[in-house]
Amino acid sequence: MASQKHIPANDLLNDYHLLSFDSLDSTNEEAKRLAKGGGCHGAVIWARKQSEGRGRMGRNWVSSEGNLFVSVLLQPDKVQKDLAQLSFVAAIAAAESLEAILPTGKKHLRCKWPNDILLSDKKVGGILLESFQTDGSDKPWVVVGVGINIDSFPPRTDFPASCLREAGVELVSAKIVLSRFIHHFIERYNEWNTKGFAPVRKRWMGYAWGLDKRLSARMPKSTVEGIFEGIDDSGTLLLKLDNGKQEQIMAADIFPVAVGV
Repeated sequence: MASQKHIPANDLLNDYHLLSFDSLDSTNEEAKRLAKGGGCHGAVIWARKQSEGRGRMGRNWVSSEGNLFVSVLLQPDKVQKDLAQLSFVAAIAAAESLEAILPTGKKHLRCKWPNDILLSDKKVGGILLESFQTDGSDKPWVVVGVGINIDSFPPRTDFPASCLREAGVELVSAKIVLSRFIHHFIERYNEWNTKGFAPVRKRWMGYAWGLDKRLSARMPKSTVEGIFEGIDDSGTLLLKLDNGKQEQIMAADIFPVAVGV
């Protein structure tokens, strides 16, 4: 059984409250259990380590103690198709939360579509968004799961990884990063909730990795290459193909393409 400690609601902001665990299978799974058991909007689930952490497409997320693993349980008054935009909300909040703690000259933070945070072109964080319905509720729930590499990172990954310690950040803990992240997330979530995706898209584009560069979008059954022109008003990736046409991509893993090789 997970060890749990309740943190007073006033340690966060507004209607958000923190549930802290020494260990969980997955903070996203705990958020789902909470929703199905009568939990409420604004629960923030933090675990010091996970035994079954997950990334996109069911990939394993290495969950070593010392890194940040947190999920936010939300029930926004939005239609289902808009919920995916929360991945961009969380990415901006994560980037903003890390900027102030990075050493001068090393603030090279970028958001990699659709859900990664990069530092000096290496992955330091990722986001897993999951939405679902529960009995007796007419609005969908959404869990925003965030992992940030603070003390360590996996050595063998498809895309290069790093952590804050490798970047020279030493006097920082998961709790400090959590506090900063939640502060920025609440601010950005409220902006999205009241003003829609337009201001989120504008902020995200300011962090966009690979903009105007040639990228490869790898999908389950095909791969497309083109110039990354940004995202549209729903968060869809826009690639300009060699024939001049613009390709809209809903889901893929993107990688840089070496030019002139």
